[in-house]
Amino acid sequence: MLADSRAVVGFRDATKEMLYPVAARSAHGSRLTDVDGNTYTDITMGFGALLLGHEAEPVTEAVRRHLSDGLRFGPRSADTGEAAALLASLTGMDRVAFASSGTEANSAAIRLARAATGRDKVVMFRGSYHGHIDSVLGRPGGPGQHAVPVSRGIPASAVAELIVLEYGAPESLETIEALGDGIAAVLVEPVQCRNPGLRPVEFVRSLRELTARRGIVLLFDEMLTGLRPHQRGAQEHFGVVPDLATYGKALGAGFPIGAVAGRADLLDGVDGGFWRYGEPGGPSRETTFIGGTYMQHPLSMAAARAVLTHLIERGPGLQSGLNARTQALADRLNTFFHDEEFPLELAHFGSMFRFRHRADLELLYHHLQLRGVYVWEWRSFYLSTAHTQEDVDRVAEAVEGSLRELRDGGFFPRTAPRPARTAQRTDVPRPAPDFGVYFFGDYPDTGEADGSGAGGGTPEAYDTVLETARFADEHGFSSVWLPERHFDSFGGIFPNPAVLAAAVARETGSVRINAGSVVLPLHDPVRVAEEWSVVDNLSGGRVGIGCATGWHARDFALHPDRFADRRRIAFDHLDEVRRLWRGEAVRRRTGEGAEAEIRIRPRPVQGEPPFFLTTSGQRASYGEAARHGLGVVTNLMSQTVDELAANIAHYRRTRAECGLDPEAGRVTVLVHTYLGDDHATARAEALEPMVRYLRSSLLMRSAATAAGSRREDVAAASEEDLDYLFRRAYDRYCDRRALIGTPASVAPFVDALHGAGVDEIAALVDFGMDRERLRSGLEHLDVLRRRTKEREQERGREREQKRKRWQEQEREHEQEREQALGQERERHARPEDIVAPATSAQRRLWLAAQLMENPAAYNETGAVRLRGPLDLAALRAAVDGLVERHAGLRTVFRAEEAEKGGVVQVVRNGLRIPLTVTDARGQDAERAIGALLAEESGRAYDLAAGPLFTPRLLRLAEDDHVLVLGTHHIVTDAHSAALVAGDLQELYTAAHVGRTPVFDRPAGTTVGAPEPPADAADLAWWRESLGDRPPVL
Repeated sequence: MLADSRAVVGFRDATKEMLYPVAARSAHGSRLTDVDGNTYTDITMGFGALLLGHEAEPVTEAVRRHLSDGLRFGPRSADTGEAAALLASLTGMDRVAFASSGTEANSAAIRLARAATGRDKVVMFRGSYHGHIDSVLGRPGGPGQHAVPVSRGIPASAVAELIVLEYGAPESLETIEALGDGIAAVLVEPVQCRNPGLRPVEFVRSLRELTARRGIVLLFDEMLTGLRPHQRGAQEHFGVVPDLATYGKALGAGFPIGAVAGRADLLDGVDGGFWRYGEPGGPSRETTFIGGTYMQHPLSMAAARAVLTHLIERGPGLQSGLNARTQALADRLNTFFHDEEFPLELAHFGSMFRFRHRADLELLYHHLQLRGVYVWEWRSFYLSTAHTQEDVDRVAEAVEGSLRELRDGGFFPRTAPRPARTAQRTDVPRPAPDFGVYFFGDYPDTGEADGSGAGGGTPEAYDTVLETARFADEHGFSSVWLPERHFDSFGGIFPNPAVLAAAVARETGSVRINAGSVVLPLHDPVRVAEEWSVVDNLSGGRVGIGCATGWHARDFALHPDRFADRRRIAFDHLDEVRRLWRGEAVRRRTGEGAEAEIRIRPRPVQGEPPFFLTTSGQRASYGEAARHGLGVVTNLMSQTVDELAANIAHYRRTRAECGLDPEAGRVTVLVHTYLGDDHATARAEALEPMVRYLRSSLLMRSAATAAGSRREDVAAASEEDLDYLFRRAYDRYCDRRALIGTPASVAPFVDALHGAGVDEIAALVDFGMDRERLRSGLEHLDVLRRRTKEREQERGREREQKRKRWQEQEREHEQEREQALGQERERHARPEDIVAPATSAQRRLWLAAQLMENPAAYNETGAVRLRGPLDLAALRAAVDGLVERHAGLRTVFRAEEAEKGGVVQVVRNGLRIPLTVTDARGQDAERAIGALLAEESGRAYDLAAGPLFTPRLLRLAEDDHVLVLGTHHIVTDAHSAALVAGDLQELYTAAHVGRTPVFDRPAGTTVGAPEPPADAADLAWWRESLGDRPPVL
């Protein structure tokens, strides 16, 4: 007889007759068929392994081809080295070792980390899963920070060196910092399959910095996230490169496999490192034990090679398309859940998703299976590239139909009938874009100039920059952008934007001064932070820092070794600049050869300036900017306005997925600008300067394509032909990509950029107009800026009128809703309350309360001082959850006639007891605390009306609070108060980090609690003892 742990997952007596395993007869693509002939759309997908679907053709063909020549088990497969090289290439890792499962891979990775560091302790996080080896099957609860086993059969010694912390909590970083010298590895499931909505980006980045500084191995468990959301998995999402990462699942496409990838010095612990035949010496590094019969199994290697080859051939678009399909499913179902008032939501990361419940919804999964959607016991689900839109629609319809069917059966009723609505509130519109000025012109030396450059010589060019900056400052423009360029007349007066920015700072008083942009790979991040901190001080905190990875190989004459890897270096340097700006230290080697911690001086004025990423319009760059919390600086040379709108939507959506405010990210678009009194004249005056500018910047080919010329014509054109093509399409270019004309004629283009989601238009004004025309153009640009704001104000007044009309209608509808809700509550209030006889202890306390003169004698009051940041919203949610979880906190006690049972306890279902906040900031703390405790200790509880639980919060300062919980002793004692406090802590933590709370034990209730039988002898004894009055003294 088969023993299978899946048989008891989620087991309940009430639903056990509905539980049954699905035994499959066949599977292909997104479908499987069971032995009874029932067909299912599969969203279990091999527990996340089947990224390409069942029987994916590339994998099936590779395995079939291998077996055609025999299994060849024993010798190394020719596929093994190829698979290792492909995985290293995709993930950016140095070396790869294979295992036969994810559990084995994690075991090997931990052993490698311990061997390399000489330390034993391992940190992991609650809610993560790293396989079934004993050493990671622990939970918090041991002495100090140590773990205890999660189940019987695991000795305490197995988890003696394991520490389990809270994922995403700042306190966890503090613990790791304190224990750092003894920690070998921090093991992270970057996005937990049980809580895909928890993605603490800044926490993981801080963890990367901390582990690197303390010599701890950072180990990503990418069993589920590896290859699925992106070719580089969760590393791409977090912008973090771990020391080791483990893979499996999708890598084998259903064949058993695990892999460890990472730094060469760590993976050398498997085989000792590289050596060569015919040369002296051998493996140079000490090894640890890694082995297993089925490691590098030939069929798994064939499958892995096929999967990796397919992913590389298809490119990142494979994952992004699948992610978008999952996002659409989530949007559809979450809208349905909200509109229909069902207590759940669909959380997802990439194409991995999970339903998060706010009620018991176990029946939903039974109904899904009946409707032909295959689900498994642990309730984590996945889409694959084999799922069509029809499959996704089928899943959504099954979920919607199942929930409606459950509601028809009496589950999950609406709170009230929904009244008809005649008006819908519109979303708050995005404000009109700001206007800034941007410089990036061609500045040939006076000896080289042909008379057409902006301002001629270099000194006059700087005068023009400063004059333009003063104009922008005096006329309410938002910013001045200064670029960086080296060794070329194009942008040639901007080799160090910080120096020029310092001059601008002294000439202006309010306009922001932005680097547009610093080429980070060319500089030491310490110098970047230092220089711009000086400008921040000179300007009174008006600096913004645009960052670029660099385009021009000639610029990299400063650091030629960095050009090939410039993108990674740029983001590494950005991270260091940000840390220095925040006041953190970085380590550098001094002239004496010693390591020293360095902090920048002077300290900047701003806590953190706005940071931007410069991009020419690539979708991936928008995603990178979003994930790193950066704004975007872009142009229209390589993207249309519609493509810009799609890129901005992707940017804001990615910010939301990363837990950032999607609307807070700022998008600036650079456009060539020259405005005059007459449209045709302005266009004619700008034509020759524009042609010379594009020719000198080598952008003529892009401009000709942007203007509407066919790509094949542009690709084959000579320089003369390109000039002709652009001149012919010049007006189209100006209509679609530039602000050239009059304030009135370009206003529709401004509206189009506004509609695309642009926050700022940076007018590139130095593309070759002479100085006088540049000045007059600025005057007309200011007219455009003012008119744009005026149009926005007029639209705002119209919106305000509509809002007031909407509010009026909303008040009427709210009255209707309240009336309907009141009627519904009246109809359901009494049946929903639970009435039961009071226990003997409750009857004694109730009687004592009636007889005693002091009604507060049985009050219980507990208080705790909370120092540090407090998430008030999470605390309110925790209190609500506590009241909902513990029936005793909602219980009152009433006296009924003897024939109805005497004293009864009434559990008031649906009762909400809000947290009351008292503001005592500025008062004497001890006196305020004493007064509140005295008030609660003296509270006269009404046992019949309730509530008998009073949660209160005293705010002493922004980071200093006192939480007071008052109850009557009839509902709590010391034991139950400890349980309530523990549950409140768990509920707060869960609400703060955005996960589902996990409790160690069920909440108890006194309803139906067993009572000792009445004893006649006891009653006789009490009557005899109390029969005579005591003597009068």
